[in-house]
Amino acid sequence: MERIAIISDIHGNIPALEAVLNNIAARLITRIFCLGDLVGKVPHSGNG
Repeated sequence: MERIAIISDIHGNIPALEAVLNNIAARLITRIFCLGDLVGKVPHSGNG
């Protein structure tokens, strides 16, 4: 059975995204779907 993760509303919050991705990796999830809202609302969200 395939294990999936669904994430959204990241809004450029890189530390939170890294924490979530580490959790996803620990759970051996094989597919990630991102529903949007990748940048905005936090300082430096457009940098990178």
